Amino acid sequence: MLALPLELFWEFAQLPLYTLWQRNDWGYILFSLAHCTAGDLLILLVCYELVALLTRNRSWFAGRTLLNGVVFTLVGAAYTVYSELTNAIPGGDWGYTGQMPIVPVLGIGATPLLQWLLIPPLLLWLMRRPR
Repeated sequence: MLALPLELFWEFAQLPLYTLWQRNDWGYILFSLAHCTAGDLLILLVCYELVALLTRNRSWFAGRTLLNGVVFTLVGAAYTVYSELTNAIPGGDWGYTGQMPIVPVLGIGATPLLQWLLIPPLLLWLMRRPR
């Protein structure tokens, strides 16, 4: 539940950096926003469960989190690199506008990679805060 507003905000903020913003009607744009947010939540869940499997502890975030948090973050970032390389290439499912900053060498958008380097640690911090 903590991840939903974070992912939704990020997807909404970076949406104008993708060409679908310019080429489609509002219905498709809203569908894409919901689809991408749901996909991000699924990726987070898979990354979380992967760390839970590796540590054999579904509450791994409550203990020492440095190594586990790095794995949690980097698995999501690695998937993002793969996904952007697969889908944002010419002829892929989406494209970037001229405003999208590009990561040198990788040739992918900087904002999706930054999303997966910032949101997982922020999410872990929120999860560890006293209620």
